[in-house]
Amino acid sequence: MTAGNRPLVYGHRGARSEEPENTLRSFRRAAALGADGIELDVRVSADGHLVVVHDATVDRTTDGEGEVAALTLAQLRSLDAGSGERIPTLDEALASFDGLVQVEIKAPEAVRVIRDLPDRAVLTSFHPDVLEDAARRLPGVARGLITHDPGEAMLRTAKDLGATWVCPAHTDALTAELVERCHAAGLRVDSWPAADRQLMRRFVELGVDAVTTDHPGLIDGWLEG
Repeated sequence: MTAGNRPLVYGHRGARSEEPENTLRSFRRAAALGADGIELDVRVSADGHLVVVHDATVDRTTDGEGEVAALTLAQLRSLDAGSGERIPTLDEALASFDGLVQVEIKAPEAVRVIRDLPDRAVLTSFHPDVLEDAARRLPGVARGLITHDPGEAMLRTAKDLGATWVCPAHTDALTAELVERCHAAGLRVDSWPAADRQLMRRFVELGVDAVTTDHPGLIDGWLEG
């Protein structure tokens, strides 16, 4: 928990509710809004560069078309990702924000391309095999398991993986008792989505360590009001 007894706040793909997601503009906006960290998504271009984009294709988030893995960095850079922004590389994203960073691996091959990450970064994935590969290749980098299904299996899998974080979606199965068990196992808990005042207050009641939200600028107001 941060000072003031609120969870850490991660801006989901930056400040996604206000700026084009996964862009430098979005990450800088999240910082300006007081986010403690950002969450971003990583894939690999056709010529082997780590790029920050959520979907397997560029169709939804840019003015282009095609699979990210089939486009070179130069081709990806030629696209408008919103408000004139370009798809950033992972290095550019890290340089744009000096707080905490969750790097979600969207393409398993990204683990083979990442050479190093700062101590403030955590590698995350929904897929245990991706985190196993990360543990072998990047043993010094913290790891987090994302899941739609909080519960015993989540806790067991995260412990087996040597993860330091679990990132469960909010469901009825996410209880204060489960959060306490995670803490007892040495796991920190980042839940999502912190989408409104009611959910944010619920996360505080549960005792989670962090939340991920599209609305980093609204969190403190939701807790105060």
